[in-house]
Amino acid sequence: MIRTLLLVLALLLWLQTSVFTVDAREVAVVTTFGAPARALQAPGLYAKAPWPFQAIVRFDHRARILGVPPTEVLTKDKKNLVVEPFCVWRIEDPQKFLETVGTDEAAEVRLKDLVVSQIAGALGQVEFTDLFSIDRHEGSMLGAGVVERIQSMSKDRLGVAILDVQLEHVGLPVQNEQSIYERMRAERSRIASAYRSEGMQRATEIRAQADRAAAEILANAEREAALVRAEAEGKSTELLSAAYAKDPELFRLLTSIDTMRTVLKGDTVVVLDDDDPLLGEAMRP
Repeated sequence: MIRTLLLVLALLLWLQTSVFTVDAREVAVVTTFGAPARALQAPGLYAKAPWPFQAIVRFDHRARILGVPPTEVLTKDKKNLVVEPFCVWRIEDPQKFLETVGTDEAAEVRLKDLVVSQIAGALGQVEFTDLFSIDRHEGSMLGAGVVERIQSMSKDRLGVAILDVQLEHVGLPVQNEQSIYERMRAERSRIASAYRSEGMQRATEIRAQADRAAAEILANAEREAALVRAEAEGKSTELLSAAYAKDPELFRLLTSIDTMRTVLKGDTVVVLDDDDPLLGEAMRP
């Protein structure tokens, strides 16, 4: 009796190996005698043949960051450049992943080689000076299509989805840094000198235009003032002529008085003879 119960209990335990669950944080592959049979990518409750006929292999489905060690690459003009990329990845096709690499460690080795080769190929098509040009848009150093190629190749070859690829650090080999910095400094100095020269030329043009405008304004003002003075003098001459024609004696008296007012200003002392015409006109009754 006890033996029968043990057999029934063992059978139940054996049958329990045919039911399993897949967590939302993982994907799984059902294998038949070690060979991949079907992939399970959605969480839930599943059934399979009992062990050892079928087994379950689980993989973490969460996104992970893979840092690539600093690697020295060559630009199109054969300049050395040290890049340190990283990528964000996760398992997309668990069955292909199991068939091609099988473990996370093996997948990361393949991904590092893939990322480095594609980035090196992309940077090898670009001149060194173009990579650090002030006109180059931020984030475009990898060039168009590099990330897309890495995504396509990793999915087709490894069953891995690449969510993003970036350059964490871009630098120069130690032996080349000083010469590169000097060349970059000289280039920036040349650009600054060109800007300063252009600014000085523009300032000279503006000052010349301002001087011409000021000269024109002064000339117009002087011309208008001369016209006004000439017109005033003409009217004054007409008034004096009319006054003289009307009463010559009064005209001479007023003229003499005006002359004396002009001469005798402040503490000025003038000595005149009795027969001086100026005194005679002023003293005449």
